[in-house]
This record gives sequence, C-alpha cells and structure tokens, in this order.
Amino acid sequence: MSAHIYLVGFMGSGKSHWGKRLAEHLGRPFFDLDEVIEAGEGLTVSTLFSSIGENGFRELERRYLHQMEHQPPSIVATGGGTPCFFDNMAWMNAQGTTVYLKISMPILHQRLVAGKGKRPLLARLDDSELLRHIETLLEQRDVFYRQATATVQRETEDDSKFWEDLTAGYEPRF
Repeated sequence: MSAHIYLVGFMGSGKSHWGKRLAEHLGRPFFDLDEVIEAGEGLTVSTLFSSIGENGFRELERRYLHQMEHQPPSIVATGGGTPCFFDNMAWMNAQGTTVYLKISMPILHQRLVAGKGKRPLLARLDDSELLRHIETLLEQRDVFYRQATATVQRETEDDSKFWEDLTAGYEPRF
C-alpha cells in the first residue's frame, strides 16, 4: 500500500511512541502532527491553544493535516482531537489507513495524571476532575475513533502483545 497510515486515539494512547516504531519497522517516514504544527508555527501547542483558542488551533491543525497529502507514504501520529473536528476522519480514511489505538481507561488515567502539565486540555484539572474529564471526552470522541479502518486494543501494559497486534494484522497491507 502506498498511502499514509494515520494513528488515531485519545491523548496518552501512545500514537507517537508506536508511530515511530511502526515507521522504522516499515521503512517509512514518521510525522507527529503536533510537532509538525509546532515547527511550522514556531510555537508550542499549549501556546497556540492559549493565544488562538481551541477553535483556532483546530483550524490550523486541519490545514497541517491536509498538507500531509504532499508527503511520501508515512506514518502520521495525529493529535487526540484531530479526528473529531471538521471532516478530518473522513479525509484521513480517504487518504490512507487509519488505526485506532484503543487503550483501557486505567492505563490512560495513569499516563495522563503523570503528564497532564504538557496537555492544554488537562493542565488545570486536579486528579479527580481529570478522571471525569477523560471519561466524558473519550465518550464524545469514541464515535470518531471507531470510524478508523482498524482498531488495536490494549488492556494491559504488555508492550510485546500490543506490538504484535499492531503489526501482525496490518503489515502485509502496507
């Protein structure tokens, strides 16, 4: 397959981590959409959220996502909200393969508590508010994530099993 592979899923699901590994495994370039935006704008995602708001950021995100069309077939780690705005999910499905990294709530919560300061939508929440926020946001976003071409589910921290699931079912198609 000569199209992009877009990794989608909630923040903290490992899209960047697994995307880098998958790109190396398949011999393809890797792009983290947030990093592409930061490099293009010269500002962090947190600063962009603060200065232009979520709506402004989502418009910018969409523009950078569409620019990926001009890259060689790559692995693209999207932001957690990318599939949920405009026609982004339909566009990614039309441009290549989308893979939903579906991570269990306990793993997500643990990861996001540890790294919430780096995430603009979570930075100001205490730990109990964080759990409620994750549940609410995941419920809203899941309808978009489930539109992915494929889903790889992770219930435990077993990296080898997750990697096997991520590559075994889809590698022959790439």
